[in-house]
Amino acid sequence: MLSLHALRNPYLFGTPVLSEAAGLVDCFVREPRTWSRDLQVAGLFLSLDPPIFCAQPQPRPFGAASYLAARFPETPFVFLHAVTHSLERPTFALSVAQQYRRFRKAHRRARLIVMANTPGEEESLRRFGVDVYLAPQNMFVDETMFHPIVDRPRTYDAIYNAQLVPLKRHELARLVPSCAYVTKLFGRWSPDLKKAQLHKFLHGLPRGHVIINEIEDDNVVFMDHVQVNEAMASAHVGLCLSKLEGAMYASIEYLLAGLPVVSTRSKGGRDTFFHPDTTLIVDDNPRAVQEGVAAMKARAIPADFTRSTTLRLMTIERERFNTFIDGLRGKQVARTDQRWSFNYCPKLAQLRTISDFEAQLSQKFTV
Repeated sequence: MLSLHALRNPYLFGTPVLSEAAGLVDCFVREPRTWSRDLQVAGLFLSLDPPIFCAQPQPRPFGAASYLAARFPETPFVFLHAVTHSLERPTFALSVAQQYRRFRKAHRRARLIVMANTPGEEESLRRFGVDVYLAPQNMFVDETMFHPIVDRPRTYDAIYNAQLVPLKRHELARLVPSCAYVTKLFGRWSPDLKKAQLHKFLHGLPRGHVIINEIEDDNVVFMDHVQVNEAMASAHVGLCLSKLEGAMYASIEYLLAGLPVVSTRSKGGRDTFFHPDTTLIVDDNPRAVQEGVAAMKARAIPADFTRSTTLRLMTIERERFNTFIDGLRGKQVARTDQRWSFNYCPKLAQLRTISDFEAQLSQKFTV
């Protein structure tokens, strides 16, 4: 049965009906009416002249783009909107299209471009009349943060970096002889719900399976990228087991750290940088996952090969994106980082206050 609890916590449910219904909720989200200038939001100016701003989608629907467009109504902004979940579901794509139309009506001088993760998302959004560009999010992960650690004993057959939510399908790993988990609980859940989800997971862990995070006060302790990179060095294979989600940053982090990947078939874009030499796609059942892990472990693929193969694929997409940004800017600029045609920040998500972003823009434009 559909319920308010279900729609507020769609990650708890894997049924198609609830998944689609949750997407419709976003149709009714409105831009914040008031903004605290001390509010911290994630985004990045890719250019100040002209102003090109990549906005992460918090607060919904379009993050700091909504504030900047209202604060500088005569400035011809180009806003890039990052997609952090899969739009390969009609209701989710429809909700973005509805929000896009509201934004364009409210901010007529601003251009808003949604960055699709997959060709399917791009096609769907374009059909709904959205200005869209294919920009797989995993290319924005910083490869200097994830890298092979040589001579580290690999004590686990596999590692799975994923939130403790049903859509991640941890149960598909249960037949793998040994598996490590890097995880977290959904931030907006209540303490009671977090406790219940954690205890349920811990109670069902097979022998040889462990959570690497420390656990305090019925919650898992966050691990930074250095700790995650070290954790990945303890395993032979990285797992990707969800059926549908966004780009899944962990999928590219495994590969950059030199781990081959075993993945189920999926939608959402995590397979953009998969290569037959470094990844294996298996059926959606525990036996297939177990056999896939054994097969990839037996290949003993050199970590540097996995990393370099992945970086070659990423470089192709990055250069295409750089050309796109140069086109929006109307010129090429000298690069201080050979990977990018703009001042880069990992995942294009620099955490700053609203007033910080406003001050950054004011360096170029007088209001």
